[in-house]
Amino acid sequence: MKKNKKRKIKYYLAACFFTFLALLELVLISLEVLQHRRQTDIPKNIIYAVFAISFAFYLYYKAKTVGTDKDDEDERDEFIVVKTDHQMYKIANWLIYILSLVFITSAAFMYEAQGFTTPVIILTTIAATLSVLWNLLLLIEMIIGITNELRN
Repeated sequence: MKKNKKRKIKYYLAACFFTFLALLELVLISLEVLQHRRQTDIPKNIIYAVFAISFAFYLYYKAKTVGTDKDDEDERDEFIVVKTDHQMYKIANWLIYILSLVFITSAAFMYEAQGFTTPVIILTTIAATLSVLWNLLLLIEMIIGITNELRN
């Protein structure tokens, strides 16, 4: 039990560190866009931010599932795993939505500063793809909810 607690703390600390790095990268992106300088660093910072967010997401998931091994046939552990999966789904859903807003806002600022360039097209395409993905996930969630309600 004590070993699981230590592992959980390590995962949470690492997740906080990568969340901080992701926020730092998002701040750098917004500063570069708002100050209209070094626009060539934006795609690199976006990749770093997405990587940091993804890794923080993974570490948070690992921290939430520490100690819920499949060896135990306990219903409480299964409930914790289901709740954790649902939490992670919700976090991922909102993360996709926020990233799409960040990308479309960045594209708008870049369009205002530079005009219609290739990075603007790329950011707009990424934002549109993430928005469509978020809407599809929302639609699937609604269909599953309606199906569960009709079953009961």
